[in-house]
Amino acid sequence: MLYEQPNYQGCQYFLRRGDYPDYQQWMGLSDSIRSCRLIPYASSHRIRIYEREDHRGQMVEITEDCSSLQDRFHFGDFHSFHVLEGYWILYEMPNYRGRQYLLRPGEYRRYHDWGAMNARVGSLRRVMDFY
Repeated sequence: MLYEQPNYQGCQYFLRRGDYPDYQQWMGLSDSIRSCRLIPYASSHRIRIYEREDHRGQMVEITEDCSSLQDRFHFGDFHSFHVLEGYWILYEMPNYRGRQYLLRPGEYRRYHDWGAMNARVGSLRRVMDFY
């Protein structure tokens, strides 16, 4: 995972194995990379999604990728997450597009906890492809 700012802050970019001759190949907004993180292998994936902050409201548990959360679950926004197993990438828009956010195992009680500016999440994907 690449980050535009030091200490794993700013825009995030998940890169799979391959060649990236310039920042536009990974959909980067600039060529500034100030920190990076290796994502450990996980054999199973499980995440709980909540429609409200602090794990309140309707909850859905997911174990597979989802290209459109709104179509599948009919929530407008997603305000909190609990990653039970594995590592996940959240995408701001459906079909794995837009800003990306890495979720490691743990609790995310509001969108600020995963580094977003709002609760808009369109899709999510398990991190499985490393080498």
